[in-house]
Amino acid sequence: MALSFRSSKYLLITLNLLYLVIAFILVGVAAYARLSIYVTSVHIVGGIIACGVFLFVLAVAGLLGAIKHNQPILFFYIILLFGLFLVQFSVACACLSLSSDYQQILVETAWKQSSNNSKLTVMTAFKCCGFSRADLSSSAALGYPPCKLAKLSCCDTPEGKTAKCCQGSDVGNSTFCPCTTACWTVIQERLSTGVRVTGATSLFFSVIELLGVWTALRYRHQRDPLLDPNSVL
Repeated sequence: MALSFRSSKYLLITLNLLYLVIAFILVGVAAYARLSIYVTSVHIVGGIIACGVFLFVLAVAGLLGAIKHNQPILFFYIILLFGLFLVQFSVACACLSLSSDYQQILVETAWKQSSNNSKLTVMTAFKCCGFSRADLSSSAALGYPPCKLAKLSCCDTPEGKTAKCCQGSDVGNSTFCPCTTACWTVIQERLSTGVRVTGATSLFFSVIELLGVWTALRYRHQRDPLLDPNSVL
């Protein structure tokens, strides 16, 4: 009985230390993403930081509950951790079941709703010109700003100096585009890899969280062998 109690206690402490590490990683990733040119949305970064802070607070509560064998703390810890498990497991299932066609629909929708500055940021980061077609103006739904603004080497060629895709539809007079790399070609490969990695990682951590729920539930219903049975809990 005593060994079982100690094993549950140390396992719960270990799991919560792991949650603390994950929380610091989330905050660090958010800080890196904010400083990079790949993620410009404050809402995305804020969401990642919020998840990291929530997991940090939850892990600290789990550590306190495990060390002190505090029943109220363990009760709320189990509820919150199980809720986090449901959310993360849902994210894992959604990522792993997301088809390439639906990925393209999502990215196309985001591209249509993005400003020219956001599109230019993507084009500069991925060294691409346009979303999927080079014959669209900036006013079209899938249009884009002149690719010369992204400082692409293909726009410095003689063909690029007269191409509408590089100079803009109002300045260029040639429909031929020397820039052959469309942004969707680059995004598709990275997005597919990212979705698979995110889904697998979320699934792994959801299993770890479920293990934490089971351990905390089991530990909460165990009696401390060092506790006086005549004392009032």
